[in-house]
Amino acid sequence: MMRSFHVQFTEKNLTGNAGLIHLGRFIDKLGLGQALETGLSIERGANATYSAADAVLILALGVLAGAKHLSHLVLLRYDSALRKIFNWDQFPDDTTFGRIFRLFSQKNCKELSEVESAIRKKVWSKKWFGKITLDLDSTVKGVYGNQQGAEKGYNPKKKGQKSYHPLLCFIAETRECLHNWFRSGGAYSANGCVEFMKECFARLPKRVWQVEVRGDSAFFDGDLFDFLEGKGSVYLVKVKMKGLIRFLENQSWRKAKNRPGYETTEFTYTCTGWKKPRRFVAVREVTVVATDGHSLFPNMPNILYDYFCYCTNMDLTPWEAHKHYGQRATSENWIEWCKNQMASGSILTQDFWANSAIFQSCILGYNLLVWMMLLTQEDGFNEEPNTIRWKLIHVAGRLLTRSRQYLLKLDRTFAFKERWIELEKSILVMNFTECKISP
Repeated sequence: MMRSFHVQFTEKNLTGNAGLIHLGRFIDKLGLGQALETGLSIERGANATYSAADAVLILALGVLAGAKHLSHLVLLRYDSALRKIFNWDQFPDDTTFGRIFRLFSQKNCKELSEVESAIRKKVWSKKWFGKITLDLDSTVKGVYGNQQGAEKGYNPKKKGQKSYHPLLCFIAETRECLHNWFRSGGAYSANGCVEFMKECFARLPKRVWQVEVRGDSAFFDGDLFDFLEGKGSVYLVKVKMKGLIRFLENQSWRKAKNRPGYETTEFTYTCTGWKKPRRFVAVREVTVVATDGHSLFPNMPNILYDYFCYCTNMDLTPWEAHKHYGQRATSENWIEWCKNQMASGSILTQDFWANSAIFQSCILGYNLLVWMMLLTQEDGFNEEPNTIRWKLIHVAGRLLTRSRQYLLKLDRTFAFKERWIELEKSILVMNFTECKISP
């Protein structure tokens, strides 16, 4: 039985998201606030209290705390401790956030992407990779209203539902989202994939000297392969073309060594509109399905196959290519993290470019979390946002003022005290001053 107790709403300067101070310090170290103020050309009236930069940062921190809607930012608005720490003397309501994001145009969304790219270079000045893998994917985010740009298109889960159809590119070595395009639901999967890839390369830090690209069938495009080959990059892309199964059935197959139930093949082929033939590799898995007893030969099973086909310029056997492509499945986890754990595509207005800017701000929040863990804690780097949120963000604290200084007090029995201290020390000694961002 529980003990008898009473509840009083009398305490002040309490917070349930004390861990956001780590992200705040990290943001200050990166100079992200100033970069947004300089990089975004959105001007508000002389009497405006909040800037577009304020809205982007507050939203990024809000989704890190778990917000799934603009109205959920009320949790930060009434968090007196965080407002004092972050110097939020005034805090916009959700309707004000909506008005600010509706000021975004295509130009401003590009500016936001450029600011993030500049911040990335700062992060990569501390920890970088010369050889990286880009995982490309398209995803569908269904909506339940009549938002601008939401159209009926490819939607495998809910056919006929209006949706958006973003393109995403992740860096496998760091888990960060390198680039994203927020697109209408009616956009064909391959639309703009070459321009998207060009923008991805433009956002790569200069220290990257070799790029490998893995993509789903949305990126099966001859012009894209021409571009990648011109860049000296290798690629492995899932094949998408009409009559593929029938075409594969006519190839010469052989059993995969030490892989019972699997067969492989490889060949060169020139698709319509291509300038030259390219190498295709394929794997098929044997599936035995018993007959229903009504066929002419009831004792003979029907043999069916699951086919997996890829176009590549990598020196891999069909089986090696199949396994290597399977590693790309982790990027699908990152997409789900962005969509379901960071609210990317869930926070919507009626305006398309406002939704694009909000989508980018959520991705920025995700990247800030990834970058912070990448530079500070190896264990945390492998954790998903919800786990980090549970361990290090949703932390109860009380803000006190002593000798004109703020003191944040946490529970002495806090389960992840050592990780908190380690993270705090790592961020406090960070210095990015040698990497300046140009306006």
